[in-house]
Amino acid sequence: MTEEERRILLTDEWLIVRHSGEIPEITFHSSVYFLTEDGDGPGLVLAEDELVGLKDAAILRYQEIILRDISLENFHKTIYRGVRRSLYNWHRYKAFVERQSIQSDDFYKTAAPALLLFLEQGVVAAGKDVPVNFINCSYQELLELAEEFGVTVDQLPADVAQFCLQ
Repeated sequence: MTEEERRILLTDEWLIVRHSGEIPEITFHSSVYFLTEDGDGPGLVLAEDELVGLKDAAILRYQEIILRDISLENFHKTIYRGVRRSLYNWHRYKAFVERQSIQSDDFYKTAAPALLLFLEQGVVAAGKDVPVNFINCSYQELLELAEEFGVTVDQLPADVAQFCLQ
């Protein structure tokens, strides 16, 4: 295999992981297995930077789906899963980062303002453009996600609990 063929193959696998479904870690491991062990695969020995590139693709995908579900502009789209799914994906993301011994990044600094914007916009739109209970999780789950993102209760919109599932 030439270096160019290897680069193309790794780029293809990066794209598969980056644009994977709801659980990027599964796609990451499938890709690594295909590249290194699968009898139908190329049988590569991955260099550390190649492995890091695939991990980065999974991280970017996790971040994308976490933000997707705390974006009011996605609320009426079929891709939208809601705050509860962001919480689940946040836990999956953190577990992946820990299992892969990846230094924690500052993604929460992006996620926190996105959550606050979602809540502020949602409160204004509640009962008009979105259902009154536009937050598809309990108040406790919302508080858990907010805390994970470093958002304090004082930063949340007043009476936000009324917009959560009871």
